[in-house]
Amino acid sequence: MNTNYNMNLGQLLKNKWLLTLCLLMGTSLLNAQNVKDSSFQVSANVNASNHSIKLNWIIAGGNGFQVHRKPVGTNEWVTYIGKTNTSSLTDTSAKIGVAYDYRIMKLYGNSVYQIGYISSGINLPLVDFRNAILIVIDSTNYNALSNVEKTQWLNDYIADGFLASFLQVSPTAKPPAIKAKIKTWYDKSPLTNTYCLLIGKVAVPYSGLQVPNTVNLPPDAHTDHGGAWPTDCYYADMDGDWTDDYTMVSGVGRVQNQNNPSDGKFDQHFIPSDLDIQIGRVDLSNLPSQPLSELQLIKQYLRKLHQFKASIIKPRDKAFISDNFGFLGGEMPMRSGWNNASALVGSTNINTTGNFMDSVKANSYIFTDLIGGGWYTTCNGIYTSANYKDSLLSVFNVQFGSYFGDWDNTDNFLRSCLASKGFTLTTCWAARPHWYFQHMALGYSVGFSTILSQNNSTDMTLSSGFMGSYNGSYLDRRISMTLMGDPSLRMKYCDMPKSVTATNVNANKNVKIDWAAANEPGMLGYHIYRATDANNLYFRITTQPVTGLTYTDIDPYAGNNHYLVKTVKLENSNAGSYYNTSIGAMVTASGVSGTNTALTMASIVDFNMYPNPANASVHIEVAEALTIEVMTVNGQIVYSTNVDKQTNSFTIQTTEWAKGVYIVKVNTMNGVAVKKLIVQ
Repeated sequence: MNTNYNMNLGQLLKNKWLLTLCLLMGTSLLNAQNVKDSSFQVSANVNASNHSIKLNWIIAGGNGFQVHRKPVGTNEWVTYIGKTNTSSLTDTSAKIGVAYDYRIMKLYGNSVYQIGYISSGINLPLVDFRNAILIVIDSTNYNALSNVEKTQWLNDYIADGFLASFLQVSPTAKPPAIKAKIKTWYDKSPLTNTYCLLIGKVAVPYSGLQVPNTVNLPPDAHTDHGGAWPTDCYYADMDGDWTDDYTMVSGVGRVQNQNNPSDGKFDQHFIPSDLDIQIGRVDLSNLPSQPLSELQLIKQYLRKLHQFKASIIKPRDKAFISDNFGFLGGEMPMRSGWNNASALVGSTNINTTGNFMDSVKANSYIFTDLIGGGWYTTCNGIYTSANYKDSLLSVFNVQFGSYFGDWDNTDNFLRSCLASKGFTLTTCWAARPHWYFQHMALGYSVGFSTILSQNNSTDMTLSSGFMGSYNGSYLDRRISMTLMGDPSLRMKYCDMPKSVTATNVNANKNVKIDWAAANEPGMLGYHIYRATDANNLYFRITTQPVTGLTYTDIDPYAGNNHYLVKTVKLENSNAGSYYNTSIGAMVTASGVSGTNTALTMASIVDFNMYPNPANASVHIEVAEALTIEVMTVNGQIVYSTNVDKQTNSFTIQTTEWAKGVYIVKVNTMNGVAVKKLIVQ
């Protein structure tokens, strides 16, 4: 997913008119081809005993399939797994604790006709520290929220392994001023400050000189919809060059999309450099069709957010697909929808029967993908923005259709999705280009899927074979790619332990923690975390899950000790297995006469790592390590493992990694260790 290909401009423009007509009509003109049968539906079965991953897929036709592999977060498909004429292939060289991307190519002779993706791994390790998130909120809504609401909101991040903080901005602040504040936060720790949520009246940046009838056409291909579109990519790019020098007003239907020099709207419609922050937005303003005010809608969203993270909301492992375009001249925009849905929940758990709104009112779905021709407030075959006032039971949503991907307008269909009083927590406008959500089946955040898709540079295609009308990369890296919702969200959270208490014992020298059982099938037990400050980083103090309902900390700090108790489980998904947790149940013990002085605040500790730069392997020496992660500079994990704290040294093979800069992060009993690694 990282190679650019040339296109035939004449054929592109010819196809563009057909696609525009289809978008306007809201239905496919050509239905001779079944999109489901033409799309990969991939699953994986993992076997820890023999380190194998068996890939299975469903797709019509093809006289052969090729499979390649790469570590998640890298760009080069470096490992060839094999070729087969059947619908499955087993990778016998997978390593425990490593997440992989797999690419399955459907062949006719030497031509590639379709590509499918899945991410898989065996027993991926527990993630204790999930980096830092900055919540950017306008001061009006911040002040209108109660202290209880803000505390609960912040605590949910902290209890999930984040460092979290608020940044208040004026409702009238301009994008450059807001971005400067985000960058100041980011620059303090670029290795860990990687998540950002915009919520409330945070200024919307516009960018683009999109010209109809050219390769720079607007993503929905409408002749009156060029110019600048809203984008949050601007806030997530810490080093790109965003200019405001050019004019694009000819044929632009809305004044909001017209672009002039020095008007505050930027020129770029491709992101100028890789984005650095996983960013999402919750903008519930200017939605008059909803029965609640903006503040009430924000409060409602925060309640849903807490209920999902606390596993009070428990949607089914089901997906719903509503495809009102079908073949669409060969483009088949829903092909990635089928790929994503099957990777997340399995091909047998996808429903296509009935209308989207009616179906998700009656049944819960973890993932939905809907497509239909539309307007700013409508999506044909789906209904209108006003229907989102109902209680819709879908969590992660994808939507595609005309006009409403330009989302900064009254009663916008895309933004209205988050206004439902049901389960809806994220949505995005996807298919031009395609987004990749398969990593969420391994516990990755929706923000990870977002930044991977935004920085991607191929549209699920190769230059040979029949891939559909959009067989190039000219839609990739568009500034139109914006996530609506909290980027930190994962697909699954375990049920939390209940009624946690902390009691000083042994003359106040120790702390006894008790709790009631979580309602989580197949759980392994509980992990205990401790901090000296309730709003700081918590460190795990248990090396193995506690199987009972009590734990005594025999080496606490003097004074206040803050604890989290998390349910832990080996999650077996449709794609692989990974260690998962609940958010932590919080409790505090005060007046403790402890003697532990190893950690008084969240700290960065040191470790030895050599050689650096590395060619084939890197050796790490560190005391009392709990987990080790290696990631790209954008936070994409390429290697992770649990470590026995008695093991002080080990070697990581780097031969499958692309050349470049990586971040090595070691969680220890005494803090977090972070260093840069160069792979040559």
